[in-house]
Amino acid sequence: MPASSLHDEYTLLATNAQFTARVRMAYTHLARDVLTEDQTTPGNPLRASFARSVLNPGDLATPALAALIATDPAISTAAAAGLRADDPDSAQAAVTDTQILTAVQAAWNIAAGVTPAETSPA
Repeated sequence: MPASSLHDEYTLLATNAQFTARVRMAYTHLARDVLTEDQTTPGNPLRASFARSVLNPGDLATPALAALIATDPAISTAAAAGLRADDPDSAQAAVTDTQILTAVQAAWNIAAGVTPAETSPA
């Protein structure tokens, strides 16, 4: 990727319509799993509440969710490696669906507002 700020790299991904749609689908996929998880899962009330909001979007959250995933180190590294100056979609195309789903799984509790204390064993 040409020399640019992290902000520029993140913005390139987070504002890309294809990347945003892929992130939205990954969140939707995981929301289904969260809504069927054991209710004793640490942080479940917040996790489930967030899942319901993901499945009933006002679409005000989509840009924020895409930005959260764009800042994931594996996502930004893959995008930076794939960026070609002549193809604005090349950065998002270099990111695999598996990488996006993994990033969404890692960010779920953050986006749901679950604190580390809520997920730590007592």
